[in-house]
Parts: sequence; structure tokens; C-alpha cells
Amino acid sequence: TLGFISRSIKQNSSHYDQLKLSPINLEIFSNAMKTTLTLAYDILLVLFLEIRLHCFYYLSLFFHDTLNYAYALNTDPDENIMTLNRDLSHLQETLNSSLNEKKFSFLFQGLGFVLATILIRSSPRFSRISELGVTKMCRNIFAIEQTLTQIRTAGDAELMRAHQYYELLYSIKPEDILNIIEEHGQEYSEQDYLHLLQLQYRSLSSDEREHFDLSKYEQLVKTALNPQIKNSN
Repeated sequence: TLGFISRSIKQNSSHYDQLKLSPINLEIFSNAMKTTLTLAYDILLVLFLEIRLHCFYYLSLFFHDTLNYAYALNTDPDENIMTLNRDLSHLQETLNSSLNEKKFSFLFQGLGFVLATILIRSSPRFSRISELGVTKMCRNIFAIEQTLTQIRTAGDAELMRAHQYYELLYSIKPEDILNIIEEHGQEYSEQDYLHLLQLQYRSLSSDEREHFDLSKYEQLVKTALNPQIKNSN
């Protein structure tokens, strides 16, 4: 940023020369320009952070009340997700009319990654989730994908990861998740896979839990992701 400011000042020095300003006035104008450019980039950074805080805020509201996902009656996107989408669309409309394309792209770049990370890492916030709840969650993510597509951000691939993560909950047996790891390799962190198994376990009935050895499957996941553990044994 400072380098850009210095270049901007040098590029405009010829204009100052044409005005035939005294050295003192030239210094005043140069300092004023430097201050203005610094302030402009500070404001841009604040907006960058503000957009991400909006995402954290609305998703925190969403994950604050996930009990209904254990007994979901419909698969419509959650109201908090729709509110997030409306907020992002409003920000897009406001900023797109005020900023050039480069600055606008800077503000929204990587937003898909931020949203996907929150969605995946927050899976432990579900106490339980039914099959209908999984479908509802996938539709939540799809709704966010549509909004980001309208904003023209390159976040589809990252949100697709979040979508596929929750789709793993459709797996009837933990072995299915292990088979996916063996076939496609590691796509998530070890902790993310463990959270998935733990949520799957919590979502079972008491009778089904008797046939679900959580510790065993957790160890199998760790071994699949870290072959050296098996070799050392």
C-alpha cells in the first residue's frame, strides 16, 4: 500500500510542477495526497473485514439454534441463511455502484472459502441431525452458492466442499466414509472427519448406538489419514 501511495505521488508530481507551487505548498499537497490515499485504503480494509463479520454474525445466529435439524419437517433454506444472502446482496449492490471492479473484487475475494470453513468447522454445533436435516443443510449451502454466483465471486469450488462434506452424512455406515477417503484421498482435515463421525453417532437412536463403535471408527479414520501410524504398529 505504501509503495502504491509513493508511486501515485510521483505520478502526480508533474501536475504539481505545472502549478508552479512553492516547495512548502508542494510538500503540503504531497502530504495531503498521501493522507487521503492511506485513508482510502484503510476504509477499503475496514469494508473487507466488515463483510466477513457479517458472515460470522449471521452464521453464528444460524448455528445457535440447530435443534430443529434433528426433527426437520421441511427442506427449505433456513431463515438466517436467507437473511445472510439478502445482506450480501445488499452489500453487493451498494459497493458495486461505488467502487471500481478491482476494489470490488478485492472486497469479496475468498469469501467462499471463509463461508465454507465456518460451515464445516461448525458441524459440532449440531446436537443431532436427521436425513431431512442433512438435505435442508445442503440446500442452505446451495442458496449461499447462488448468492455468491450473482456477486461474481470465485467461491463456488470452496462452497462445494462444504456441500459435499454434509452429504457424507447420508452414508449409512461409517465404512462408507472410510471407502470415500481411500478412493478420493483426504479432502478435509482429520478433525473434520472425526466431527462427522461424532455427529453421525449422536444422530443415531440408542439401539443403533450399541452397534456403532465410535472409538473404533475414529481410530480407523486416523489410520487412513496417517498410514505411518499403521506401519509403526
